[in-house]
Amino acid sequence: MNIQTNLNKAFSFSLVALTATSLSFATITPVKAAFAQVKVEPLITRSVINEGMNGTWNLQWKVNGLLYKGRLKMNGNFGTMVVNVTRPNGTRVYVEQQMNMHRQRNGYTLQGNRPTYPGRDAINRNYQPDNFYVELDDSGHLKMKNCSDDSSYIPVRMKKVY
Repeated sequence: MNIQTNLNKAFSFSLVALTATSLSFATITPVKAAFAQVKVEPLITRSVINEGMNGTWNLQWKVNGLLYKGRLKMNGNFGTMVVNVTRPNGTRVYVEQQMNMHRQRNGYTLQGNRPTYPGRDAINRNYQPDNFYVELDDSGHLKMKNCSDDSSYIPVRMKKVY
């Protein structure tokens, strides 16, 4: 009977210890975490323009009379873009480049890098990576300008595909 009494005491002590431990963890939980409020923001605001850029876009811009057409796919601050342009001699140039979005004072820059031949890893040394400036206009719509040429900002037509 002495062994049974000791087992009952040990079991009772274990339950008390377990309860005390559980209560001590419960009291450590910060009150603010339990009542945190979630702030919901619109999809496109001046501070998070990159979310509005998510998806696939058709882009068009002209440089020195040449029409450039780009297909931009963005996911957050990163993406890819395939560009094609027909040169004056009739040759078509296709380039794929990695795109990175960086925050600026009133918008974002979208910087192309590592222009390659689409579907290949070979760098196309005849194509300068594209750089764009993206901002919201006064009505809340995205506006884009190509700023690859140091002399000016060239307007870009944007159309979201999906």
